Amino acid sequence: LYIAMRYVDALDLRRVLQAEGRLAAGRTLAILGQVARALDAAHARGLVHRDVKPGNILLVPPATDEEAEHVYLVDFGLARSASDDLSVSGAGLFLGTPRYAAPEQVAGQPVDGRTDGYALGCVLYECLTGRPPFPSGSNEAVLFAHLEATPPRVTAERPDLPPAIDPVVQRAMAKAKQDRFPSCRELVAAARHALASAPTARPLPTQVLPQAPSMPARPAGSPAVPRGRPAGIPQPRPGVDLVAYQPLRRQARRARLAVWVAMLIAVLGALANLPDTWLVGLPEGRPPRPGPASGWAFGVGVVQALWFLVSAALFLAWFRRAYANLPPLGARRLRYRPWWTLGAWVLPVFSLFRPKQLLNDVWRASDPDLPPDVGDGWHRRPVTPLLAWWWMTFLASILVRSITTESVHAAASIMTLGLLPSQLDRFQASADMQVLADLLTVLAGLLALRVVRQTTMRQEQRAARLASPNGPHAQVA
Repeated sequence: LYIAMRYVDALDLRRVLQAEGRLAAGRTLAILGQVARALDAAHARGLVHRDVKPGNILLVPPATDEEAEHVYLVDFGLARSASDDLSVSGAGLFLGTPRYAAPEQVAGQPVDGRTDGYALGCVLYECLTGRPPFPSGSNEAVLFAHLEATPPRVTAERPDLPPAIDPVVQRAMAKAKQDRFPSCRELVAAARHALASAPTARPLPTQVLPQAPSMPARPAGSPAVPRGRPAGIPQPRPGVDLVAYQPLRRQARRARLAVWVAMLIAVLGALANLPDTWLVGLPEGRPPRPGPASGWAFGVGVVQALWFLVSAALFLAWFRRAYANLPPLGARRLRYRPWWTLGAWVLPVFSLFRPKQLLNDVWRASDPDLPPDVGDGWHRRPVTPLLAWWWMTFLASILVRSITTESVHAAASIMTLGLLPSQLDRFQASADMQVLADLLTVLAGLLALRVVRQTTMRQEQRAARLASPNGPHAQVA
């Protein structure tokens, strides 16, 4: 026995909202209009979705510029657990997602089509404002807000929209089922009328969506939206595949935290070796001592060496994902294979210049101002001097560290195929060199923080512009 389900190569609405923050009113109505027709068709057959949320709304990019994205509403009859959506399920008490749960769901009472209408109202609010109606707090706090709190006003977050949209959302999220819209189509129709009613509101690319034929019954979990695409809604160009794009912010946050800790350890190491330096011993006529001269300095050095491995692993995880995101962002003809993003750091000699070239490629291809399908034109984009300063400082910190630490010296000798001067083998490191190595580590860390932050911002901005129908390169039909 098996269940055959269609594979839909699409981006879900949750990821689109994460990338863009909020949607244009016209695109919101086009998406939710299709969702509403799917829900009403299911309700007519006695089915209640119970888990309408952005993560269950799939958006298929158009095949041509004349078409609009096609919407699939998935997971009918299922309450899929997703930690990032605060999904919980109870034994007969609650089934759904707290951020979009109707009061009757929270209370464990009977549900019907108006329960899905409440969730659709929550999604409408999130599409227009970029945030759920009750986004903060624990699961219990969010559920209590759905039971007791007054639904928020859209215009409090979007004062540019007509005030008539507020009563629509208030009615869609009414506590009592009988106070809500009788159907999901009526909800979207009221939202369309409200957004187009005020003469002072900005013009909205609203479309009257064609009525689709009745939908045959489908197995639970299968796509439940009828075929057909409303025309005239601007979409990203089909050459860009944002489905494969992986958000970079979490990896960047971890890498930056690791660098901060590495800098703190380097500062402690410099302070531990400072009393034995030539500068401090000069007034006393004491010559510089070999370092580390104290047990504390030696212990800090061991911790520093161990943490270097941790910070390097987290940085490379960020670096690898940043490079893997280039094809989904439209870059073509990459000069190196994806595995080279890690191999270039550890292979002899190549590690002196290949990682910098890879980072240059990431910087160039992540330019938010590039056209959607950049082909290989991104190779000619300029690179910020920040990358060169960081790379030279990083290499200097490694070379000076190789003088002060035997293990690092051995590794540096291997990386350069024995090209390090033989005099370094007989060099007796002093506390001054230890302090210099720590200061270079701190300087390289500060520059690395900026490199990670700015590169991550460029990729996020490019992904957001490619996903936005109102971006600088979108074409309005």
